[in-house]
Amino acid sequence: MNIALGKTILRNVFKSFNVPFNIRLPSGETLNVHSNTTLVFKKWKALLECLIDKEMGFCENYMKGNIEVEGNLEEVIKYGISSGKSSFLNRLFYSIGVLLSSLKPQNIKEEAENIEYHYDIDDYFYREWLDESMTYSCAFFEHPNMSLEEAQSKKREIIYEKLRLTKGDRLLDIGCGWGSLIIEASERYGVNAVGITLSENQHKFIKEEIKRRNLEGRVNVYLMHYNDLPSIGMKFNKIVSVGMFEHVGKKNISRFFKVVKDIAEDGSIFLLHTIGKQVPSSQSRWIRKRIFPGGYLPGLQEILTAMTEAGFNLIDIDDWRIHYYLTLKEWQKRFLSKKSIFEERFGKAFVRMWYLYLVSAGVSFLVGSNHLFQILMSKGVNNSYPVMKRIFGENLIRS
Repeated sequence: MNIALGKTILRNVFKSFNVPFNIRLPSGETLNVHSNTTLVFKKWKALLECLIDKEMGFCENYMKGNIEVEGNLEEVIKYGISSGKSSFLNRLFYSIGVLLSSLKPQNIKEEAENIEYHYDIDDYFYREWLDESMTYSCAFFEHPNMSLEEAQSKKREIIYEKLRLTKGDRLLDIGCGWGSLIIEASERYGVNAVGITLSENQHKFIKEEIKRRNLEGRVNVYLMHYNDLPSIGMKFNKIVSVGMFEHVGKKNISRFFKVVKDIAEDGSIFLLHTIGKQVPSSQSRWIRKRIFPGGYLPGLQEILTAMTEAGFNLIDIDDWRIHYYLTLKEWQKRFLSKKSIFEERFGKAFVRMWYLYLVSAGVSFLVGSNHLFQILMSKGVNNSYPVMKRIFGENLIRS
C-alpha cells in the first residue's frame, strides 16, 4: 500500500470516528493523539482488512500477530464495540450472518461438536485460570475486594436461595459444567441432583468427583443432549441452567422450553442464568467463528416469549452485567499469569485468540452490549413464592 495514501486514510478515520488512541503504521510512523495506548499495524494488509471489516479484520490479525496493542487492549476494544457498525460492508456482512444463522437450525450432532470444540480443549487449560470449583460462568461480587473463589461461591449460594432448595428436592442442572453446583447442592441440602452435559471431559471429571465424594446414588451425570431429557424417566421440582442457553441457537429457543416443561413438575421452579441482550441485536461473528461456533445470545423478549408460550410464569429477573465484567477481569489476570506456559503447550495464536476473547467479552458487558440475566420462573403460576427484596451494596466499579 502507498504510505501517503495509508496516512491519508487513517487521518480521515481519526477525523470521522474520533479514534481515542495512537495508530502506528507499518512504515513505523505514528499518528498521535497523545494517548498511552497505541494500535500497531505490522502489515499494510492488516490495516486494509480492518478498514473493510472492522471486527473480523482486527480480531483475525490480532490473533495472528499482525496487529499489536501497546497499552490498554480494553480501550481499543471498547472503541470498536461502542462505535458500532462503521461501514456499509460491516453492516452487510452482519446482516448476511444473521440471515444464514436463522435459516439453518443447529442439529444435535452440530451442537455436540460445538461443545466439544470449546469445552474439550484440555481440562488442564481451564483449571489453570478458573477458580478452584472450575466454575465457567458469571460470579457475584458483593464487594470489589472479593476473591474469585468467594464470588463464585456467593453466586451458587444465590442460586440455591432462589431455588429454595430443601432436602429431598429433585434438582436438574442443564449444562452442568464441571459439576460444582450439583455436587455442592447435594452435600449442603441433601437434594437428589442430576446434571447433563455434551462435553466428554466434563462428564468424566464429574463422574470421578462423584465417586471421590461418595455421592453415588445421590448425584448423577449424563452425557446427554437436553432433547433427550425425557428418556431419564424423571420429573424435577427444581431446575437450573447456568451458561448453557447461549448454545441453544435462535431456532431452538422454543424447543428448549418445551423440553424443560415436559420434565418439570407442576409448580416447579426453573432458574435460567444466561448471557443475553436487551433486544435481539448484533452477534460477534469472530466469537462465533473462533470461540463459540453456533452460539447465539438471545434478546430478553425472545426468552420471555418462548417461556410464556411453554407455560412458564415469570417470578423475577436480575441483570448481573457488571458482575460478569468483574469475573472476566479476574479470568484475564489468571490467564495472563500462565501465558508462557499456555504458549508452549497450545501455541501463540491460540493464546492471543483466547486473551482477545476474554478482554472483548468483558468490554461487551461494561458498555452494555451484553447482559447477564438470571430469570426465575415457575411451571404454571406459583403463588407461594415470596416476593424478592433488593439489597443495595457497594459500588463495584470505582470511577
